[in-house]
Amino acid sequence: MSNCSSKIKTAISYHQRTEHRLPNRFAASLGYLDWETQPDPFGSCKGAERIQLPLCEPLSNTEPSWATTRSNATIPPAPLDINTISQLLFDSLAISAWKKSGLSAWALRCNPSSGNLHPTEAYLLVDPITGLTPKPALLHYAPSDHAMEVLRLLDPELFANFCCQLPSSAFVLGLSSIAWRESWKYGERAFRYCMHDVGHATQAIACAARMLGWRVRRMEGMTATQLNQLLALDSSSGPEAEHADVLLVIEPLPTSEEGPVCVKLSEQLLADLCPPAVGQPNTLSLEHQAWPVIAEVEKATRDSGLPHGDLEIERVGDLADPLESPVSARMLVRQRRSAVDFDGSSGMSREQLYRMLDTLVPELTPTLWTAFPHQPCVHPIVYLHRVEGLEPGLAVLVRNRAHEPALRAEISRAEQWERLPGCPDNLPLYRLMTGDFQQLGRALHCHQDIAADGALVTSMIASFDDELTRLGAPAWRYLHWEAGAVGQLLYLEAEALGLSATGIGCFFDQGVHDLLGLKDGRFRMLYGTAIGRAIHDPRIQTLPAYRR
Repeated sequence: MSNCSSKIKTAISYHQRTEHRLPNRFAASLGYLDWETQPDPFGSCKGAERIQLPLCEPLSNTEPSWATTRSNATIPPAPLDINTISQLLFDSLAISAWKKSGLSAWALRCNPSSGNLHPTEAYLLVDPITGLTPKPALLHYAPSDHAMEVLRLLDPELFANFCCQLPSSAFVLGLSSIAWRESWKYGERAFRYCMHDVGHATQAIACAARMLGWRVRRMEGMTATQLNQLLALDSSSGPEAEHADVLLVIEPLPTSEEGPVCVKLSEQLLADLCPPAVGQPNTLSLEHQAWPVIAEVEKATRDSGLPHGDLEIERVGDLADPLESPVSARMLVRQRRSAVDFDGSSGMSREQLYRMLDTLVPELTPTLWTAFPHQPCVHPIVYLHRVEGLEPGLAVLVRNRAHEPALRAEISRAEQWERLPGCPDNLPLYRLMTGDFQQLGRALHCHQDIAADGALVTSMIASFDDELTRLGAPAWRYLHWEAGAVGQLLYLEAEALGLSATGIGCFFDQGVHDLLGLKDGRFRMLYGTAIGRAIHDPRIQTLPAYRR
């Protein structure tokens, strides 16, 4: 067996091993929460210089609106300086509020995370910026106090040799994961959630950059080993090991180029560019529970450095409708919350549903999908619970028309395959079944009431085995990133409608496959999102994100 085939087999084996199965078989975990070992959700580097970023709370009339942000309209690029760097992070990865109940307090962030555990860390590679760094530097973002930690000062000439492969004036933002933060609670299934969170964070950064008139594109061409070396993670090991996931190229002056940014670094240039880093990462927990299968799949799905971008879709996004979503986009991303309960009665109109779903189709909202250079592979199955003007039932959003024949063939239990009433011609949304799926939706999403009590819930299925065969084991990560990105936009669209959303990572994989008639691994479920009107607990106080 080739090394590539072996890695694909490892990825598929992990996916099957960590499936939840009806009626009561769950992926391996402790089965309880060991509060004594709960990981610190905030990373820091002891000994590194810490630079607080200016706070940049959005004003009530802050532009652009969400309608403009999601459209193809031109947003004038903001200058690159410490204030705009601060805003980029403040609107994507920072704390959005603190919650308090009795003696307990916990932070919420702009980017959601399974269990609010936040395995994702962020790094910047930037040229000199007044007030931030006098030389090119590798910086670690510390959301606990909205600050940057200086890990490395880089040789200007060597860094220029690296940057010459990037678009003019661009800088790099890297994302990494500490799987222990998730496996503490979720055991073996945790690596799935880590990758969802990378997708959420990537889409949050893309939206925040878009509000500044900037653009995000993914970097390809470097191996996972090189990514770790560039982000000073090459010596990270043990139960709290941190590994690089992706590098994002941020263009303050967007170019007309499409697809990923391809970069090649010689081993000598990389070694010269990466002097020893300053600082010692903080310890997250005093004790740990080992889950060896996570280390296996993390290693098997690491990026090989082969370019995989294959974006060949005509992007036809429209200009903003001034009557839609007048709310400030910055206000929207800062107020995003994960709902805990829905009221069980509120819904949405079919026009609101269609507008929400067209945000998920890259050819319709291309400015939101620049960080994902692959043809879409994730297709939400929508359980229509309470949508005015539509009969309850199941529908599918085909985000990539090239996959429609395969979806028609594989969803063998579809009773219909027809356009929903009033659906725009350019939105590929089709009814599959008619009927009340509230109880089944609840059961398939681990018996959670929130999957039945809202306007809708989604089961995101993805082209799975075909993508792994085509792109190798790293495709397993890409698919989960894409699912997380879809979930992030559903969160924001729900907020724009005055509703709330919550991501659902707990579901009975095979139960969803059986409902649709998926008989092999060509399509598999990866993630879910529920949307409705949240019930707010008056006992929980909301406090400011930062007190300075």
